[in-house]
Amino acid sequence: MDFNIRLENLIEEKNVTQKQLALDLHIANSTINGYISGYREPDFEMLARLAAYFDVSADYLLGLSDEKRPAPSALNADEAELIRLYRTLIPKHKNIVKRQVKFFHEHPNDK
Repeated sequence: MDFNIRLENLIEEKNVTQKQLALDLHIANSTINGYISGYREPDFEMLARLAAYFDVSADYLLGLSDEKRPAPSALNADEAELIRLYRTLIPKHKNIVKRQVKFFHEHPNDK
């Protein structure tokens, strides 16, 4: 199955509109429309963000696997959720999150 069909199916399964998906991913609605119409393809970063958003593997989105979920990892649920949310952020916000985490790591006993 092609990327555009899988993406369209995931949008329907998650019950979001193309407009809402575009807002959530901080991209133009026309970009989502291009993906679904098949005349645009995401770059690697956007592919990762889409996979995180829908909680599926990039292999699934690309049609390389019929398994939606990536193999289980050693992460607990909170860690997996943080990573999933982080992957959907724009680069500017990722940098803010990294700075905050580094601060907390360097000051573990601050109250």
